[in-house]
Amino acid sequence: LTAKVETTGAPVEVVVTPYKTTMLADGKDVSVINITVVDKEGREVPDADNLIRFKLEGPGRIIGVGNGDPSSHEADKCADGMWQRSLFNGKCQVIVQGMKNPGMIRFEASAAGLWRGATDIVTVTPASIAQASIDPQYMLKGEAAKTRETTKMLGADISFLPQLEERGIKFSDNRTQKDAIQILKDHGFNYVRLRIFNDPAQDSGYSPKKGFCDLEHTRQMAKRVKAAGMKLLLDFHYSDYWADPGKQFKPAAWKGLSFPELKKALYDYTRNVMQELKDQGTLPDMVQVGNEINHGIVWPEGSVSNFDGLAQLVSAGTAAVKSVDPGVIMMLHVALGGQNHESVFFIDNM
Repeated sequence: LTAKVETTGAPVEVVVTPYKTTMLADGKDVSVINITVVDKEGREVPDADNLIRFKLEGPGRIIGVGNGDPSSHEADKCADGMWQRSLFNGKCQVIVQGMKNPGMIRFEASAAGLWRGATDIVTVTPASIAQASIDPQYMLKGEAAKTRETTKMLGADISFLPQLEERGIKFSDNRTQKDAIQILKDHGFNYVRLRIFNDPAQDSGYSPKKGFCDLEHTRQMAKRVKAAGMKLLLDFHYSDYWADPGKQFKPAAWKGLSFPELKKALYDYTRNVMQELKDQGTLPDMVQVGNEINHGIVWPEGSVSNFDGLAQLVSAGTAAVKSVDPGVIMMLHVALGGQNHESVFFIDNM
């Protein structure tokens, strides 16, 4: 084991870390937000004392700020529009409370001369969480419903690799040029994740005209992963573009569909991708039905504000995967996985 001590540089960016980004719209639920600053190398600056100003839009309000400094004379409560707090030992906190109407809260933290930080918090009604529907068509039965064990994973998402190689970028290890996937394997990696978009070649897609991360590019990359003796994690975005907690744009081909039609389209697309990969001998070992789905998939029907719709879409995708091979391991992929409040709330309500 080795240790290294580094001196941080001047702060350049405000970092916003919420305890959770989904709250009940009951006028009571709160999210505690940690505020720090980092230098140009991304290192947290432990002695920073910058004055941080806060701005909030949407169905919520700030109800308190603090920094743990026992000698501070700054107010813990401020007038609306005037919320601020200085960092103490590089940190401060903000408490945000939701109101009784659901929606999206936009929280922003800024300081003079620094890049600002921000986060979105979705508030959902208690009634929307209480609703639960089961579509028998997508229920798992028999082998598909059995628990699957996972082994140790050390992996990386290298979906961007074909784009880098198209630019002529080469990779080397200890001054010896090698295939990038082989380098990862040589250093103990046993999994590769590949993301897939529905139609990324669209003008508004992830890769206009070129279609990187479409089915064909995924098939080619899957062959390389399996040829290297590594396992494959497939990441369905269910979008033509990036999907994450801030955006889950519906694929253009699915716009205008009724909810039953949308579930079937998601099922059919998922099954087709899985079958094509299986037919060429590159069946994924693990699959994500959606990417960073804290706030849902395929908006608006699969928004977290409609947990029942979200769960039905995830069920349809899971059923499609299991229809091709019931032994495939399923991953429920959320952002902020290390945030206990966020993860527990999401999993409990799924």
